[in-house]
Amino acid sequence: MAPGSLLQILLACGAVALCALYWAGRLFPAGRQKLWGATGLLLRRCHAPDGLVRYATRRSLPREARGCGGCSACAGKNRPPER
Repeated sequence: MAPGSLLQILLACGAVALCALYWAGRLFPAGRQKLWGATGLLLRRCHAPDGLVRYATRRSLPREARGCGGCSACAGKNRPPER
């Protein structure tokens, strides 16, 4: 096996892992919040820089609903668009 192919395999596996983490977070937001909360706690206990701890803690908080995504589900109905 050539050294270049090993690097390509590692990069491809890394890209797939990042995509899997992204979609798992989108599909299971409660799990994402727990993971970020645990990460923030771990960073705090390891005396990580304050910026990293704040970032992880902020990501663990629930987000506000952003409302309508612009789909046509409410079209033709007497409903105002969600905000």
